Parts: sequence; structure tokens; C-alpha cells
Amino acid sequence: MSLHFIQAKQSSSISSADILSFGDTVRKFLNNAGFEGCTRIGALAAALRYVFDKHATSLKVSPYATLHFVTTAPKAATIDPTVLDRTNTIVHHITDLGFIGKVSVKIFGADDLHESWVRKNHANEVEIQLEKQVNLPKMPGVDQAILGIVSVAELLKLTQSSDGSLDERVFYDNVRGFKGESNPVNRKIMNTLRSAERELLPVLNNGVTVVAASYSPKPGDSVAISGFQVVNGCQTSHCLYLSRESLGDAITSVHVPLKLVVTSNEDVTTRIIEATNSQTEVQENDLVALTKFQKRLEDFYKLDPLDIKLTYERRSGQFYGKNVIKTRVVTINDQMRAVSAVFLDNPHAAARYPRSLYSQVGNSIFRDDHIFLPYLAAAFAAYRIENAFKTGLDPSYKPARYHILMACKYQILGVRSALLNSVICEQQSQKIIAALKKPDQVELFQAAAETVVDAGGGRLVSPDRLKRQQFTQELISALILRRT
Repeated sequence: MSLHFIQAKQSSSISSADILSFGDTVRKFLNNAGFEGCTRIGALAAALRYVFDKHATSLKVSPYATLHFVTTAPKAATIDPTVLDRTNTIVHHITDLGFIGKVSVKIFGADDLHESWVRKNHANEVEIQLEKQVNLPKMPGVDQAILGIVSVAELLKLTQSSDGSLDERVFYDNVRGFKGESNPVNRKIMNTLRSAERELLPVLNNGVTVVAASYSPKPGDSVAISGFQVVNGCQTSHCLYLSRESLGDAITSVHVPLKLVVTSNEDVTTRIIEATNSQTEVQENDLVALTKFQKRLEDFYKLDPLDIKLTYERRSGQFYGKNVIKTRVVTINDQMRAVSAVFLDNPHAAARYPRSLYSQVGNSIFRDDHIFLPYLAAAFAAYRIENAFKTGLDPSYKPARYHILMACKYQILGVRSALLNSVICEQQSQKIIAALKKPDQVELFQAAAETVVDAGGGRLVSPDRLKRQQFTQELISALILRRT
């Protein structure tokens, strides 16, 4: 017999008192005591006690008890020494009852919830026919590795939804989205598919790499795979999908190389993605898209808790052909610039080339212990100032847009922003978004722009000076002085 108890808390921190209270409640429940004021729970406790009293002798082993304490706290909070000490206290208290066998307490945080959500929503399973296949030798961290070829018809089973549309979920772990038919590499693939040389595709194309969680062979050359992602070959897959009708009967005779890797090791998966994405150049900025933080940030944008209606483009090109408003799309580079300006007080770096910016602030952003709301707030501020330029804000201020965003932050908060992993920063982010939702945006940014001009001695400083940290420090000093 196993008993499971769950308590859920929507909190960015974990309270020791809440954990101990949860454990005490479970102990009372198992002991059928202390629920006079709660009829439903009392009835359940009494029913469990009846089972113990009447059928305990027929149990081969003592019942197990597992307590699941679920929160939205960051990973660091779930492994905090104090939290772990409280879980040990609960284990001892419940074990002392005498009739419970193994007791375990599991603490779940935001990371665990997100991983569970991804497993549920990205679950997939398909059976495909491998026409030619070679099993590769055993490798560390890899359960199975196969090289083979599949027909376009079989490959489409991996990439199409049940309604015939392209299933973008299978490209979730890809570095990039589709670059479009005009992309030089994709244009060559499409031209090959339309020509008499399409039978040469297996030797002209690098093929597709699929990483799966599980695999089982079927009669003939069929294999069933589940929990899979197309980690390389996104461009090829999209080109084949777009050409499926023009291929006609050749859809079963044109083949594509396929590399199938079965592994549950995330590090191995990441290394495969990095190693196989060589057909088009991949920069360090692109590989940021593979991190857990980026995937969680993308999903947080989808949740949109404060209704700002922005869309996060974690993988460049992932919205090709999709009905999204381009001005509301936030790229990784956009995100870096916005956070650098608004929360890191680094507007002088925000206007630089993305590679240069990432090398400068890469260790300060996108960290696993960061909360997500500041990222949305910064992106929303950047979106609102661009709208302001279209609706009355003097366009001559554009070179100083990031300094204006920082100045606007100081005007709204009155103080420096807190660290990106703090509860205070989350509250500040809410305040920034609330201020930016008000209708007088041109006036808000105009006032911030004037502080930038004043810091420059009554005129807008040169682009070269805007890129210098010294001017940023002068501006911050002026902004703080205004508030005192």
C-alpha cells in the first residue's frame, strides 16, 4: 500500500513553517486525529484507520507514505539546507507512528513543474519504416544509435500533426526555426526536390537527426519511437513538408538520411544539437536557445500573467508563416538589450552588436535562478518606447532609446532595481508594467528623455559618448539626485 499527500503553494519562496505544518497535518491524518472541524478529511482519515485496523495483518509490508510539497519557487529554494532539514523532521515524526514503513518528502519547484509540463505537452509517439539501417556501437550516455534512410512519406510521420499541419512541437529543441524558402540552403533543397535529381537527395543533404526518449523495434524494418525531437534538420523537414504535394508518388521513393539517437541524458542531447548544427553557421547567441532558462522564459511569455501580449522568439525563424504580429515579437537579442538597459543599468552596452553584448552581459542574464517577470517588463518597456516614437515622441531621441528606458525605470521606481532573482525585483517589475500600461506613454518617455539631455549638458550627446559607461554613470547620478 502506498499513500500520497500533496500540498501546492503558489509562492516564489518556501516557508519552513508551511512544510512543518504540512507534515503535522499528514501525521494527524494517519493517526485519525484533529479533524473534527473538517468533515470530509475526517471521514477519509477514519476510512484509512478502518483499513489499518481490519486489514493490517494481511499487508505483506508496512504502507509507504510520500509527501509532495509543490511550489513555484526556484531550484535553489528546493535544495536549501533549512528546507531539507525540515523534510527530515517530517520523516522522523511520521516514522515514529510505528505503523508506517518508508516515508519520503519530495519538494517540487518551478523547474520541476516546467519539466513535467514539457513532458506532458511534448509527448509524442510514432512508428516509422527505416529502409536501410546500421546500429552504431555502444556509447556512454546513449541507449541506442542508428544510422539509416527513410522515405519522405515516413519522415513526414515524424513532423506532421494528426490534422496534416506541421507539428512545431517536434522542433522545440532545435537551435533555429525555418529560415524560409528564400534562404540559399533551403532554395537549393527546394530546387532539388522539384528536379529530376531529387533521387540524389540522400547524398546531397545532411539529413535529419532525431533524439528520442525511448525506442522499440517492430517487425520488418519498422521502429517505434516516443518522446522525440528533431534536433537537426529543421530546414530540411520544412522544405520536405512544403514539397509534399509537388512530389506526388515520388514521396515514397525519395529518401532522406536519418540519425536516430535514443537517450535520456540531457547533456548528451545538447552536445548532439551543438555538433550537428554545422550546415549553417551557429553562433554562441543561437546556442543560448537550448538552455532550460530560455525554454521556460518562452513558456512564461505564453502564460502572459500580466496581459502584455508579447511573443518570445527563442529560435530565430520559428514563426515563419505563422499569424503573429511582428512588432510584438521579442527575439533573444531584443531581450538582452532590454534587460541590460532596464535592470542592469547597462544602456551603453545595449546598442552594440549582439555578439559583443552577449560577451559583456552573458553572465548577468538568463541565469537559472532568475525570475521571469523582469524579462517581460523590460521587453514591454522596449515595445512601448517604439510605439511612443510612432505616436509623438521626437525621433531624434532614438539613438538614446536605451538610456531613456533606464531613466524611465528610475522615474517609476525612484530607486535602483533589485537583483533579478529577488522577490523585490518581481514587485518592481509589476510596478513598471502597470506604469507602462497607462495611456500617457509619450509624456512618460519625454520626461525620461529630458533627463538624458540634461545629463549631457542640455543637448543629446553623440552616439560615441552614449556607448561609454562614464555617461551612464553620470546619468544615474543625476537621476538619483533628482529623487533626493
